[in-house]
Amino acid sequence: FETFAQDIAKYLDKRGQEHDTINPTIRSKIIFGIASIMKTLHSKGIIYRDLKLENVCLDENNEPLLFGFYLAKYMTNSIEMSMAIGSLVCIAPELFLDGDETYDLSVDVFSYATFLYKIFSNKIEFEDTRIIRSSQQYMMKIGRGMRPRRPSEIPDHYWELIQKCWKHDPSERPTFEEIVNILKDDKYALEEYGMKTDLDN
Repeated sequence: FETFAQDIAKYLDKRGQEHDTINPTIRSKIIFGIASIMKTLHSKGIIYRDLKLENVCLDENNEPLLFGFYLAKYMTNSIEMSMAIGSLVCIAPELFLDGDETYDLSVDVFSYATFLYKIFSNKIEFEDTRIIRSSQQYMMKIGRGMRPRRPSEIPDHYWELIQKCWKHDPSERPTFEEIVNILKDDKYALEEYGMKTDLDN
């Protein structure tokens, strides 16, 4: 298996001109497939804690797979959850803010928002446009409630979903069951760079 993060980056840089391995159909399957995988994990009480583009690969049928489960745990009341777990650019603010000693499955939903953002854009930028020189600077902005600005490449309905998923209040984020139901709407099948998703596929 190979991760597809580099293929996605090239696809975005070339604006779809190099689509031998990536196309709107595969990208739509990845978006929906990862949400479905997370729905299954959460239904079993498993928190993943490291959802990012780099932990996704495709099988021989171009179906998405998730790997890197070394940070995953069963959620139980007896487990003392570690803070600041996962890739710093993808983790929810409650994982690193002082005073937050507990968190729940919704941290994965926050990470899914960043995952979606990076599906559409190779850059994460804020409105103030100042260069972010470290993951710590990024985390400080997120902790203060700031979120990356919207790139023009993100469709309206996906931007709306991203905003829901990275709400500062964890209780306001949708569950993955809700996200999967949202993504079943055909409008989430990507149309980009003059290409459309093959809905039958």
